[in-house]
Formats: sequence, structure tokens, C-alpha cells
Amino acid sequence: MAPTLLDADWSKRKHPNSFARMIAVRALGSNIFESVSSAYPPTATSRTYGGHVYAQAAYAASKTVAKGMFIHNCTGHFLMLGMTSLSFRYHVKNIRDGGVYCLRIVEVFQELEGADSASTPCFVATVAFKRDEGNKHQKGSKGERRDFKHQDAPRDHIDRTYRSVLDGKSYEDHSVCPAGDGIWSDEMSWDLWKQRGEAFPGLEMRKVDMRRYHQLASAGGVNGKGDKIQAGKWRLLLFYRLLREQDVQEDMRAQGQEVVEDEDDFNLHACAHLYASDRNSVILAQRALGFGSLIGQLGSLTHTVIFHGPLSSIRMVNDKAMRKLYVQESWTSNSGADRVCLNSRLWDYEAGCIIATTVQDGMMRIPVDAKASVYDGDNMSKGGQSKL
Repeated sequence: MAPTLLDADWSKRKHPNSFARMIAVRALGSNIFESVSSAYPPTATSRTYGGHVYAQAAYAASKTVAKGMFIHNCTGHFLMLGMTSLSFRYHVKNIRDGGVYCLRIVEVFQELEGADSASTPCFVATVAFKRDEGNKHQKGSKGERRDFKHQDAPRDHIDRTYRSVLDGKSYEDHSVCPAGDGIWSDEMSWDLWKQRGEAFPGLEMRKVDMRRYHQLASAGGVNGKGDKIQAGKWRLLLFYRLLREQDVQEDMRAQGQEVVEDEDDFNLHACAHLYASDRNSVILAQRALGFGSLIGQLGSLTHTVIFHGPLSSIRMVNDKAMRKLYVQESWTSNSGADRVCLNSRLWDYEAGCIIATTVQDGMMRIPVDAKASVYDGDNMSKGGQSKL
């Protein structure tokens, strides 16, 4: 069994790490990398936040491609649970290197005591890269090509559609995302739950209180119908921005013994979006389907992110070295057979540009005799737990 990571005790954390420090890997050999920081545990258990291994697998893959190759697509398969106290090993396989596109497969392992984890991956990802071809659209360039672009929502879609919950509020007016953001756990004290949310590493994420929007949707104020709100109408907005070394608390920076790698690396920024994309996932479907107060079995099975648009929209810092603001708009489109489909769009908020589309296949098992939570999923107020 691998040794326990030095920063594995999350009960002692008061502030988040920067994304670059959290996602960092060290090379162990040819195309083999290892995590150096403990992955985030969203609940009272030591279970790893899935977005960590998803993003870190893509980051490890980016270490094996030529300069100028950027992540444009990532699909991950969650096979077994990961533990926050142990490091992950990333084995990157080179599938193809083309002039414009290349592909990697990443198998992820964790050495657990009494398990066949040394030979069985807990996670597998395919990560696709491409070169930026924006220069081909410049007039007079060699091999000039016609430019085209569209998105299926107007640039003011977020502000216009969700004005009932956004009007008059700044980014800081929205609550910091709580820890697991699911059903209240009697195993975790409120202080620890709140602390976990504030110590969420890598990104500053804030959750919009969607109750007013859902009330209007139920009354026909959004969709123009008087029917009761359907699961497909349920929406969640999560704002987020990058946490750099300069943005985290001084005592957290002081803990770092090594200087972090280039925080302006484009692929690192792309991985930050991957990390954000899995923040609530299956929990949203549980609420939307009306099972918010029941304890069920939830889990991500497969998660895909497709990046769109110019590289400048994906980069999380502008030309003035100021952090840009993004928002994830999430919903569920289908469910059945103990599975749910989660959908989302990642927006460059100020530009009104959709930078990525995500889709997730999730597992949700709700027993007939499931235990109801002490807290009603629609009425909890602590830390915004139910403010979907």
C-alpha cells in the first residue's frame, strides 16, 4: 500500500490550495506520473471528488504532447472509488500523433491495501488534443479557410433567462459552494461541512440560489405553462474562477516547498474547467426528480467535456492578468433504469460565449424503503444546501 499523503487530513485545512499546486504531478518514468497533493473529499468519508482524477488525468496526458497541442475533448470512465489519502498514478498511452490532432489514453491506479488495485485501473480517460488553426482564417494566409461559428443561445442568455435570481447581485453575493452539496450528513458537523466548502481547492466556486427561478417555472413564469415543474426544467448555476498562488491565503502558500509550474499554461486552464464541470452532477438529478430528502446510491459513470471557441475564451486570465468569471449552467435531460443523464454548458460569463458542452452518464439507485434525511431537501437553509 502506498504511503499516506502529507496533506491528507482535510479537517485541518482552513484555506484552499491554488489549482496549479493541487493538480501538479511528478514524473515517475516514461509517460507515468503521480499526484503530489491529496484529492478533495466532498463528504465525511475519504472518497475522492471525481473531478480531481478526471482533470488530473488530462493534465498528465498534456505532459506527453508536443508544444502547441491543446485539449479539445475528454471522456472519463469512473470504474472504482478513489481514496483521498493516497496518491494516484497516471499511465499515459500514446495512441496517435498527427499534425493537427493527437490522442492519449490514460489509465489511473491507486495502491489500496487488500485490493487488486495495482493491476486494475480505478479510472480510464481518452484525451484528445489539437493545434489552434485560427491563423487559417486570416485573410491572405496560406491555405486560407472560411471561418464559421454559432451557438444555440444568445450571448445574454444567462442574465436574461435567470434574471429572477441574478438581478442586483454580484459574484460575491452568491454563497460559496458547500462541501458535498447533497443530502445533509449526520456524520459531519456543520462547522466541518462549511469548512470543506471554503477549503475547496483550485477554484473559487459560488452557487446561485435558484429557488425563485424554480418557483416561477412551476407557476408558469418561465415556461409560460401552469403545469408543475418537471425534472427537465430544473436548473443549477455555478459561478467559478481560477485560484492562483497569489489568490490563496499566505499560510497556504507558505506550505509549498516547491515553486508551482507555469500557472499560465493553457492546458492547465483547460483542466481547471474539467475540474469544475463535475462539481454537482448526479446530485442535481436527485433533486430534480424529487428525491432530495432520500438517501440513495449515487455515482458518476462516464463524463465527457467538449471545448468550443477560441483559445482566448478558455484561458481563465485576461490580458491584464485579471481572473475571468465563468458559469456552469446544468440540467438533466433523461433518466431511467437506475441511470440519469446530466447536461451542462460552461460559459465565459462576460463574453457570453459557450466554451464547452458536457454530458454525464450517472448512476442513481433509490430504494423503496430509503431513509429520509432529517432535513428536507427543499427547505434546508444551512450553507445553501438546498438552494438549487
